[in-house]
Amino acid sequence: MNIRKHQELLDFWEYSHNFDSEDGAVPIDEDVTFEATRQELQIELEHFNEMELEQELHPIKDDDIQPEDEHPNKTMLKRELRAIALKRLEDGARTISDFEEVIKEWDLLDSNRERKERYHEIGRENIDSKKDVAPLAIVIPAPINHTYRRQLIKGDYIDIISNCPYEMHNSLSDEDYSKIIYDLKDDHKELIYYLYLRDFTTSQLAALRNQSDRNIRGVRSTILGQIKKKVLMILVDRQGEEFPFTMEELDFLSRHEEEIPATTEKLDKEKLALLKEIGVVVRRITREQEKQAKEEAKKQKKLNRTNRKSK
Repeated sequence: MNIRKHQELLDFWEYSHNFDSEDGAVPIDEDVTFEATRQELQIELEHFNEMELEQELHPIKDDDIQPEDEHPNKTMLKRELRAIALKRLEDGARTISDFEEVIKEWDLLDSNRERKERYHEIGRENIDSKKDVAPLAIVIPAPINHTYRRQLIKGDYIDIISNCPYEMHNSLSDEDYSKIIYDLKDDHKELIYYLYLRDFTTSQLAALRNQSDRNIRGVRSTILGQIKKKVLMILVDRQGEEFPFTMEELDFLSRHEEEIPATTEKLDKEKLALLKEIGVVVRRITREQEKQAKEEAKKQKKLNRTNRKSK
C-alpha cells in the first residue's frame, strides 16, 4: 500500500475515534488507548498489504472463473455457438442492412422450429390428391402414394371420416362455416360434395341423379347464392368486432363491397329480433317464477294455519 493511502487511512481512523486535537479534545500523545488502537490499525494495514501483494503475484483472470455447475473443459454444442453468434449479431446491429440480417436469421430459426413441430404433430395436409401422386406410378404405386393412404398411415383420420356428403362439414375448422354446410338439405350436400370434393362435372352428376344438366346448374347457382349471403353476414358481423381476417376473406369482402350496407342492415334487424325474443323469454320466465313464489307463499301460510290449529 502506498504511503499516501496509508496516511489517509490513519487520518480517517483518528478522526473517527475522536483522536483529533483541533476541537479541544485530549492530545494524542497523552491518550493512553491511542497506542493500543494504533497497533491494531497497523496490523490491519499489514493484512491489506499482504492481500495486494498476493493479487499482484497471482492475479485472478475472468477466464478462470467458471460456474459451479459447469466444467472448465466443457465443449459447447453447435446450437449454443449459434445462439452466441446471433446474440453478438443482435448487439452489433446498427444499420438497416444489419437489422435485416438479424430478421433473416430469426425467420430461419422460426421456419426450422415450425418444420420440427410438423414432424411431431398430426395436422391437415395442404396437398392436392391429383398433383401429389408420382407420374405413372413408376416408383411408388398410386394407391400407396395417394393422399388418403398417407394420412391414414400418419394417423390423420379427419379427411377419411369426413369423406362423405353428410359428414364433410367436420372438415371445416371454422364453426360458423361448418354450420352453413351442416344446415344444407341432404340433396344440396350431395351436390356440393360431388361437384367440389369429387370434381364431378354437371353432366356426370346429372347422369348419376337422372336429372338434366340445366337443372343441376340451376340448383348449384341457388346453393352458392345462399352460401355467399350467409358467409357475407358472418364476415360483416366479425368486421364490426374487429375480427382478424385471412387474405381470402378480405378478397371476398372487397368483391362484395356493394352488398355490405344491405347486409349490415339485415344483420341489425336480425339482432334486434333476437333481442326481442330473448326479452320475451326472460319475461315469461320471470312471470313463472313469480307465480311459483306466490304458490309457495300460499302453501306456507296454509301450513302455518294448520300448525296453529293443531297446537
